[in-house]
Amino acid sequence: MRPSVLHGDIDDSEESTGSGPDLWQLAGLPGGLIQASYLTSRYAAQYRLIVDVLLDQQQYTLTGVAAADLPGLLRDHVTKAGADPAILDDPAFNLKLRMDRLDKWRVVDIFQDRAERDADFVRDLDRYQLTEVAAELHRAVLSLGHDVASAAAATLAPSVLTANLAALRDTVTTDPAAAAAAWSVLQTTHQSMAKAAAGWQARLAGALAGAPDQKKITTVQETLRRYVDMWGAGVDTHSESITALVESLNGVAAPVWRRIAVHNLGPSADDAAIDELIASYSLTLTTLRRWFDGPDCQARRLRRQMRDTIGPLLRGQRTLAAVGGHISRRAELLALAARLEESADDEAGWASWCTATGLFSARHLPGTTPAPAGNAGAASFWEAEPVQVEARLRKHGPKATTGTAARIQDRAEGRRAAKERTAQVQAAAARTEAGVLARSGQRLSQWRNLTGPELEMLLVMLGVVAGARPDSAGVRTATTGDDRWMLRADPPPTDAPAAVVHTPDGRLVHPDIRLHITPAASVA
Repeated sequence: MRPSVLHGDIDDSEESTGSGPDLWQLAGLPGGLIQASYLTSRYAAQYRLIVDVLLDQQQYTLTGVAAADLPGLLRDHVTKAGADPAILDDPAFNLKLRMDRLDKWRVVDIFQDRAERDADFVRDLDRYQLTEVAAELHRAVLSLGHDVASAAAATLAPSVLTANLAALRDTVTTDPAAAAAAWSVLQTTHQSMAKAAAGWQARLAGALAGAPDQKKITTVQETLRRYVDMWGAGVDTHSESITALVESLNGVAAPVWRRIAVHNLGPSADDAAIDELIASYSLTLTTLRRWFDGPDCQARRLRRQMRDTIGPLLRGQRTLAAVGGHISRRAELLALAARLEESADDEAGWASWCTATGLFSARHLPGTTPAPAGNAGAASFWEAEPVQVEARLRKHGPKATTGTAARIQDRAEGRRAAKERTAQVQAAAARTEAGVLARSGQRLSQWRNLTGPELEMLLVMLGVVAGARPDSAGVRTATTGDDRWMLRADPPPTDAPAAVVHTPDGRLVHPDIRLHITPAASVA
């Protein structure tokens, strides 16, 4: 491999030493985008500043930005961003070199302004304009994480699609102008809906990956709220209507679509452009049917994905609540508690505790140190004044002290109370598990008189089952996170109403599945 002169980094395209054709290029797969090189350069911040200014100036002029005006525009942009414009005077910012590199990366086009006076021949007449691909790329970069427009357009997407499909069906053979207007709304709404859905899926996929934290939990909550606020039950309400309207439009003859395309493009349009527009009509109808037709359509699949994120969301919130947002030492503490519980006597337990925590019995020495200034409790051990220890104590050690030795504090009563409390908690957990296990094999509509702990255990199990992939018969099997319970959920009967389980905290509405619960130990 050799360094790439163009990118300033290692170019792995030179790794192959074969002289034959590149199979990756012959396969027609998309490769690198040279215009994106300015985003990964060492001076990416400088390049983005320049491209930001050039893109912003396109709304004022289409003839590019003069080289003489660009420094002032850069300084104004930096000032508006709240930064110190003096950074533009730093030797590391070489504007001429940056523009040459952007020209090599095909990010900008550099052309000469026309010289009208003799003085113009000694001036820098270069003008800079972003290329079309670079402008589109930078707009996409600026829109990352900002889906307000597409999300707002997707608010009433199913109802808007239904209304415009009906208008198109009524006018497709009689009024080309009205049909073309309906098509424009259909295409815009569909594109915004697909963009919003893709953004939701991307955010959920990123938030559900790895260990939960507060930022990921907030992202999932906001995405779910946007989905519920924007679509709600619109998919169920309008899916059948959209499917029926698309089916009726698929039967329209080709000359009718051609007349609408000619009305859109004008009578001077060539046949290639007309055929391309007609193909886009067919593709849009096919895409809409794929979105809303059938139980496995894209809209219903998106709704299932939103539903399945509720279980991981609850588990992530409980994890953060249990560990306080920090890394948990629960496993180590439980292992230490087990060793203390198995100790033969208090002395052995105290020795185990000291070994695990690095503590040792205190050695009391006489003498005091001067009180530090300010808050004495806030003084560090390393900063406090040393205590003067007499030579006799340093020589003879503990044997030189007088009086009786300090006794270790008796914690037997505290340990007894802790054991009693632990026994009560274990008994309550056993009663809860027995109550839930007794309902194994019943449908959720048959669960009655649930207690609060039983409801919490049921919610955890329903979340685990919802995350499992169903088999061909719709049966889901899973194991709880603590590997204690094997779960199997049989699908509800066809057209069966949802089960309503009354609990002390309210009502639980869920598909009427039959939940089988088996201890994992018995299965093993």
